[in-house]
Amino acid sequence: MSSYPQKTILILAANPKKTAQLRLDEEVREIEEGLRRSEKLSSFIIKSRWAKRTKDIQRTIFEEKPQIVHFSSHGAGENGIVCESVLWLAKPVGENALSEMFSLLAEQVECVLLNACHSQKQAYAIAEHIDTVIGMSQEVGERAALKFAIGFYDAVGKEQNYSFAYEQGCAAMAMGAKIEKSLTPVLLQKARPITNLEISPNVATVSDETTETKSARIFISYKRDVIPDQNIALELYQALEQEYDVAIDRKMLVGTGWQEWIETQLKKSDFLIVLLSETSVKSEMVMREVEKANKLAHQQNKPQILPVRLAYEQPLQYPLSEYLDPINWAVWQDDNDTSNLIAELQKAIAGEELPISPEEIKKKLIEPIQTEKFPAPTPMAQPTMAQTLEFPEGTIDLESNFYVTREEDAVALATIQQQGVTITIKGPRQMGKSSLLIRIMNAARELNKKAIFLDFQFFDKTALSDADLFYRQFCRWLSIKLRLPDQTEQWWQDFGLMGNPLTCTFYVQDYLLTKLNNPIVMAMDEVESMFGSPFRTDFFGMLRGWHNSRATEPIWKQLDLALVTSTEPYQLIEDLNQSPFNVGQVLELKDFSLEQMDDLNQRHDNPFSQVQLAQLMDLLHGHPYLVRKAMHLVASKRISVEDFFKRSSDEQGPFGDHLRYHLSRVYDHDNLINGLLQVFNTENCCDERVFFRLRGAGLIRREGRKVVPRCELYRLYFQEHLGG
Repeated sequence: MSSYPQKTILILAANPKKTAQLRLDEEVREIEEGLRRSEKLSSFIIKSRWAKRTKDIQRTIFEEKPQIVHFSSHGAGENGIVCESVLWLAKPVGENALSEMFSLLAEQVECVLLNACHSQKQAYAIAEHIDTVIGMSQEVGERAALKFAIGFYDAVGKEQNYSFAYEQGCAAMAMGAKIEKSLTPVLLQKARPITNLEISPNVATVSDETTETKSARIFISYKRDVIPDQNIALELYQALEQEYDVAIDRKMLVGTGWQEWIETQLKKSDFLIVLLSETSVKSEMVMREVEKANKLAHQQNKPQILPVRLAYEQPLQYPLSEYLDPINWAVWQDDNDTSNLIAELQKAIAGEELPISPEEIKKKLIEPIQTEKFPAPTPMAQPTMAQTLEFPEGTIDLESNFYVTREEDAVALATIQQQGVTITIKGPRQMGKSSLLIRIMNAARELNKKAIFLDFQFFDKTALSDADLFYRQFCRWLSIKLRLPDQTEQWWQDFGLMGNPLTCTFYVQDYLLTKLNNPIVMAMDEVESMFGSPFRTDFFGMLRGWHNSRATEPIWKQLDLALVTSTEPYQLIEDLNQSPFNVGQVLELKDFSLEQMDDLNQRHDNPFSQVQLAQLMDLLHGHPYLVRKAMHLVASKRISVEDFFKRSSDEQGPFGDHLRYHLSRVYDHDNLINGLLQVFNTENCCDERVFFRLRGAGLIRREGRKVVPRCELYRLYFQEHLGG
């Protein structure tokens, strides 16, 4: 066993109510005493924690980063060690959950000791990922477990290897508790050369699949609990796992460890297979996984995305269309296609192309289908509610009957009628900012203005950290959108010594605006993507300069700016005199009022009564997206009103996908988690930067002098999953 300057031993005790009380303090004291006798106590950091629930175990291990994890818990027959359920009862921790958790810790944790009854099954699961694991094959008394721990850590303190420490622990157990070692502790170690050690009958090696290196790593993204998505995902998993290392969320843990698993699997995957159905294309988690894979591919050239359409032939909506339209596809129509799909994916993983080329996609899958989904109504017939309902996800179509017009709409549309204007739209995530932006663009086009849409999410991390690369990409993007030849490199060759902002300004003024006869509306969405960019002040200062130039150079009146952000503008640029966000028309969108919710309820044929509508306001506080989703689900008969309220904050409830998405955005940011918990517990957020990030994400809001959760739904869900 290698000697390190210091190792952390994390002792976790799970002691649910209505079970006999364990003596954690005594166990910690005896372990410390054993290390002290070896005069190696300073080489170890011993930390002990009560971990009542599975998520407490996950969070504590990820926070403390131990080399040795010691579980002290009650056993539950063949169900393994137990923690506490949400009702404070004993709840078994399954081997799948432990295995998935420790799969993330293989490079950190050296040894796991399950000092609990009947924990052998869990030990085998953990040993797939951790080099040394010890479990108990049967019931073990508290005194016997303590004796084993004393003997084990006495040897660890003398820098003996874990196999020797196991033998010494067994000997101590046999002498002190009169238990035959062959009946209780089991040592599991991955196969490796072992010298000068006689392996006892209780020492097993774990190799085979756990040490085999498979040819490719694959992540399958799909919409859970939806048919055919889930069935196809499982069939793909079963077929591909024979040859490849396949990750799928069927064993995924809930909470911090669960999201850590997704991030880790995506980072190490060579391929992302994403299943696209009528339902999954609206999934926030599927979108999150595609977005993450796209960013990783720019950074590390993997994973390669392999899209599969599941009986879905509609054009993809933005932003999925931006990520996936240029990529080759596979298509599945029914169960008869499954074997062919598997074969096509295997060929693609081996280096061949998926069968549908981009040209065919443009013809068959991108262009809107002209045939109507429902027969055209006769003059006497009207479409049913089921026929007119729309999915609430994404930007709302210009022709939608479910778009709620707010006061800000009238102001924005009146402003764009003018020449040379700047409009800023502020508001948290899913407030309807992008839907208002496309209405501004549509109004501009009706005025014969050339409106182009720029989503700043598509700038990768490299561009956002390299000013030379960013400004060039920005100008190329403008050229492509305006259908003009790209002359970026020529302009940078001629004027680059004057600096990026000036060269970019000359490019827009003397090339783009001069070449076009029409006024231009530059609509920029998600500009907060530049929040961490070291040159964001220069860029936004440049936009402010364009705004100011309208007063002295008439050609700049040919350019309108429309900026959309969920981040407080002063965080993007501190100098107010250089900010483009406090000039022109500034609009801040707000949640729906009860009257607006009532209007939307009527458009859905009144799925909620007036009393229920008030209850919905209490739960969602007028959150535009969540209100639309609730009304869509109930109006389409996918859930009853009673079940909706009963299951609203459940992991698999009506908002499960949305809530998991938000959890995925904060899970690895301790400052955001602590900020949320502070809001829940004190109705305050001391760190202003954290406040604005959480408010921009749409998770919290100000209410007078208090800071509170955006809505009661978020309070219920995050307090459960963050332990507040």
